[in-house]
Amino acid sequence: MKQDQRKYHTTYLSRAIQSALLISVSFCASAQQETPDSEAKTAGVERIEVTANRQSQDLQEVSSSVSALGADDILRNGIENISGLENVVPGLRIGSSGGEVRPAMRGARTNEVGVAGTGIAEQVVGIFQDGIYVPTTTGGLGAYVDIERIEVLRGPQGTLYGRNTFAGSINVISKQPELGYTSGSVKLTHGSYDRSAYEAILNLPLSDKAATRFVMSHDRHDGMIENHFLPGSSDDLREKNQFYLRNTTKYEFSDDVTALLRLDYSKKDANSEAIWGYQQIAGYQISETSPGSGVYNPIATVTPGHIYQPADAERDDEGPYDVYRNAVSFDNQEAWSATLTLDWAMDWANAKWTTNYSELSGEQFYDNDYSDGGLDFVGGFGRQDDQKAFSTELQLSSVESDSPFSWIAGVYLFSQEADWEWLWREDTTGNGEPDSITVPSWGNPNHDPHEVDSVAVFGQARYQLNDSNRLLVGLRYNKDEKTFTGDSIPDWDDSAVLWKLAYELDVAKDMMVYASAATGYRTGGANDARVVARGADPLYDNEEVISYEIGLKSFLFDNTVRFNVSAFANQYDDVKAQLFAVSCNDTTTDLTVAQCVSTGVSTTFEYYENGGQVDTYGLEADLEWRPLSELTLNATLALLNAEFADDFAVGNSQLQPLLGLGNVDGRQDINDPNSQFSFAGYSPAMSPDYTLGLSARYEYSLPNGGYLTPYLHVNFVDDHYAFDINIPETKVDAHAMVTARISWEVNENLNVDFFANNLTDEEVLTRAVVQSQVLNGLPINSIQANWNNPRTYGVSLQYKFD
Repeated sequence: MKQDQRKYHTTYLSRAIQSALLISVSFCASAQQETPDSEAKTAGVERIEVTANRQSQDLQEVSSSVSALGADDILRNGIENISGLENVVPGLRIGSSGGEVRPAMRGARTNEVGVAGTGIAEQVVGIFQDGIYVPTTTGGLGAYVDIERIEVLRGPQGTLYGRNTFAGSINVISKQPELGYTSGSVKLTHGSYDRSAYEAILNLPLSDKAATRFVMSHDRHDGMIENHFLPGSSDDLREKNQFYLRNTTKYEFSDDVTALLRLDYSKKDANSEAIWGYQQIAGYQISETSPGSGVYNPIATVTPGHIYQPADAERDDEGPYDVYRNAVSFDNQEAWSATLTLDWAMDWANAKWTTNYSELSGEQFYDNDYSDGGLDFVGGFGRQDDQKAFSTELQLSSVESDSPFSWIAGVYLFSQEADWEWLWREDTTGNGEPDSITVPSWGNPNHDPHEVDSVAVFGQARYQLNDSNRLLVGLRYNKDEKTFTGDSIPDWDDSAVLWKLAYELDVAKDMMVYASAATGYRTGGANDARVVARGADPLYDNEEVISYEIGLKSFLFDNTVRFNVSAFANQYDDVKAQLFAVSCNDTTTDLTVAQCVSTGVSTTFEYYENGGQVDTYGLEADLEWRPLSELTLNATLALLNAEFADDFAVGNSQLQPLLGLGNVDGRQDINDPNSQFSFAGYSPAMSPDYTLGLSARYEYSLPNGGYLTPYLHVNFVDDHYAFDINIPETKVDAHAMVTARISWEVNENLNVDFFANNLTDEEVLTRAVVQSQVLNGLPINSIQANWNNPRTYGVSLQYKFD
């Protein structure tokens, strides 16, 4: 029956996409023939310049699915970091847990994050800051301050952006110094949870050829998750205390040569909520047919709440924002970055050289038993990591001319070093208070630091066949290596050849259709030697994708409407599964895993495995309509069908990742040691069938010369799952997120904004994890969960000067 339902759903969605495309083409064709004849005051939709193809280009001329948000869009939608993008960008979802961000797009999702195990968690959606690759998701939650625009590219971007743009990329472009005059602004914000924040921007000319721009911000608020065990607000979870500083200096050596030096520093020091999730919401456990038999009943018992909390724990958590913890959680992080860019405009080509060095270090602690009891480690359990990254790229690109041929080519080098270790806070005086941080002698890797090295050469060319037809061809070669300290883990290396083909056709003025095919990949790596000894493959391969896309870019009705739509089909191969498995302690035993569990000689590990194929297809549409100069209406739509293929299965006779679930939906036989767990038909995490966004903004002119602009945005999201294991506890209910803002422009210098995010106070699961453990000699799978922020509101006052 479920298979029939999936077939019906797939057919229905396929027909919906076909109908939407036919309607789009018919609508646009008729719109091109009509010119509105009205005396109403109208204004065209603004044209947007983007650098999606690594060169400045009109958004409507880019033959791929791109969303671009300007500075005003970022402000209106309350986008303070990457998490806010999912409400306004069709097809993008942002999961989160602890201090990590988990982007998902077109059926590709982020599971592993940060630095752990035997590698740096490689991104699914590449995150870039001013064209510089942000090496890990840990650095993806930086503050968005003084931002020029944000570009979100959907689909693999391997040709121009390279490794780990498997599903797409997000590029955040900050404002550059302006030559010739002094300007700046100061912004103060106060809001819920006793929030207080400031932003200060100062642009200073240094000479007629040089200018510098300073940006400084600080944002803090109390915890959004109340810890009822420890008194006062100082121990509540998910508080914020973040400082950010940036300086960018621009120097024009001549009309042809420009240098840009950018320095960034950020620091956060706040109570966190845990590394992966902050609540235990349920547990699945199987039982033996008879004690000690090692033969299990196939149906698991599901227990809500914290299934393995300590015996002395007195209370279970009361909801997403009410917990009981007797150990303080905190998240400290410090990062800095330096980037130098040189641009040289020559007669025959434009040259651009960009080099960057960055460091990030941090430590996190949390209550490891998620309760008001226990405290196996006095003061909590934690981890620390240190990362260093270097990259450099040299680009050459064609100059503007009447030639039908344009091109870009380059070479790219990237290296990264990272290490991590578990920590605990220890009571060395015996007074019950943690007074030191200790590195435990167990559980830590013996292969750190580990390094990543990558080199690439790339090129892309666009040829104008005639007045209305163009062909685009791109090619990239990437070579990646990962090396580990010691000889317990083999080094990993692989290479990839990536390509893109696109055809562009101007069917009318301001209307282009295109078709493209492109490839991408996400780098593989190695498993921990301790897991390999228990049956895991030493190495896992690159994940690969091939994507097919057709689209339409158009301005309609005398440029009062911008309507873009695309349909895609992606095939992801060798998709990696993040698994928490039960295995035998003794790597030479003849016992099955089930027997090891029964006799108390089992252990649990995290490992990675190439599970198989994921197939996705869908549609994304973006419409902006300005019927009046004062009124702007927007709509976005994303349709998605994403499923694990029939061949996607994990586990082996030595590692069984999901024993506690029993024979759920017939996906495994727990009493067969060779049975694998099948993901066939499951949806990847963070892949709703549809999202629909609607917004409206109207600018009222006030008698005193100011303006009052109310803005409302609603984003409807279909139900989906927050983890690849599609069980009821990981399901995200359908919901609508509402953002509201009223902006009062008092005069040219003074603005006041009243805002509310998540206006209806929706509780939305943003991440779930199905962990494998053993409790009372029986396998269990516990579910950890993380939710979104509750409703927040506030007021901002900004003063600008020039």
